[in-house]
Amino acid sequence: MPPTLTAYLIKRAHRQYRSLAELITNIPAEHALKFATESWPDHPWGVGQNGSISGIVYHVTAWKLLTLPIFSAGGQPLNRKAFDADAAPAVSDWLAVRQWFTEVGNEWDSQLDALTDEDMDGEHEWEGHTLTMHEFITDLMEHDVQHASQIEYLLQRIAWDAR
Repeated sequence: MPPTLTAYLIKRAHRQYRSLAELITNIPAEHALKFATESWPDHPWGVGQNGSISGIVYHVTAWKLLTLPIFSAGGQPLNRKAFDADAAPAVSDWLAVRQWFTEVGNEWDSQLDALTDEDMDGEHEWEGHTLTMHEFITDLMEHDVQHASQIEYLLQRIAWDAR
């Protein structure tokens, strides 16, 4: 019997998170912080980004954190203005950013496991959009893939520059 859409999405979301977690596990701080710039242009969805791998991981973690409330009954995701940067590690502290990514990612993954097929059709308002739980999971999974690709590129650039 084929899996339900819910089971499939949860499995894929877990896989993408684990893949990103494995990718960043052994990145040394000097590589994670390379390319960071104070003048990185901001945009409404760019929390944490600064041109570095650490900034990318910070960004991914922030959006997972902001969406955690969707797993509570009647919960709605938070917007960027609700993000508490003082409660997060400094983007320049690579080890703390990695630990934060693990903690928030594991919590997100554990909340996924509790979802039922019925939960998936629930709608949530976020930044002027209405999304179902299916869409949230898909968006966050694609978000992990997108940023893992950026990290891969930066790692290749670092390796090329070191030749």
